[in-house]
Amino acid sequence: MYFHPDFHMHSSFSDGSDTPAELIENVKRAGLDIFSLTDHDTYDGCAEVKKLLKPGDPVFLGGIELSCEDDLGKYHVLGYCYDVKKESIRNAVQITHNARRKKAGNRIRFLEDVYHFSLTDEEKEELLHHENPGKPHFAALMVKKGYVKDKTEAFAILNEYHEKERRLTPAEAIDAVLSADGIPVLAHGILADGSKNLNEEQIRMRVERLKGFGLMGLECYYSTFTEEQKDIMLRLADEYHLLVTAGSDYHGKNKTIPLGTTNSPDPERMTKFYRAIEFLLGID
Repeated sequence: MYFHPDFHMHSSFSDGSDTPAELIENVKRAGLDIFSLTDHDTYDGCAEVKKLLKPGDPVFLGGIELSCEDDLGKYHVLGYCYDVKKESIRNAVQITHNARRKKAGNRIRFLEDVYHFSLTDEEKEELLHHENPGKPHFAALMVKKGYVKDKTEAFAILNEYHEKERRLTPAEAIDAVLSADGIPVLAHGILADGSKNLNEEQIRMRVERLKGFGLMGLECYYSTFTEEQKDIMLRLADEYHLLVTAGSDYHGKNKTIPLGTTNSPDPERMTKFYRAIEFLLGID
């Protein structure tokens, strides 16, 4: 049984600030006994973490967060314990990675054309230099240049840009994880892609649909859920017989959420998830 989990965090390989080495030290400092790195649309950070882990360190499971969208809106699908050598996950990552790179260039043009922000060639290169450039990278630069007073204002502006890039559908994302022998889980479900507040009817419709695609779990314990939102997600997990997970969505210095802030998960509610990952990890 694990008592201090965190299955949702990001490193410098996507839009977090911690290197894999720093992340491991911070995980131990936070007292976690099991964790997963779920960088956006890349598994490269997980490979680095695995190289750095030592005997006695917290239990680690490889993860990823895939961005996707269908006619009901945007989703983030977490994948755990997948086989990185499988073609399905590699193809999905290539699609989402290419979309993220293209989006970064389009966001630059959006800021220039709509808000008349002036970015130097060096600043543009700095943004595009990131393996998976995301909103925190843009927000930090916008604050630094004085275009906005804080990251919250920057995110509000960045959310005005509506993507035109090819995105995975949730069905494709779930299938990619399943076909790689992994466990697909809906991230921060009632918050959609993390930027909205759905009502119970809306999230139920999504969960029912995703369950039909093969979804196996819900992130029911999440750092910014209210008690009501947490209870709704737990009820849905019970109703649709889905695994229960917990995550902070830690981004290091790029967000204010502390590592290990997972909204008081009940270990008993997560027993089935622990059994599933232990089987895949080969833990007795």
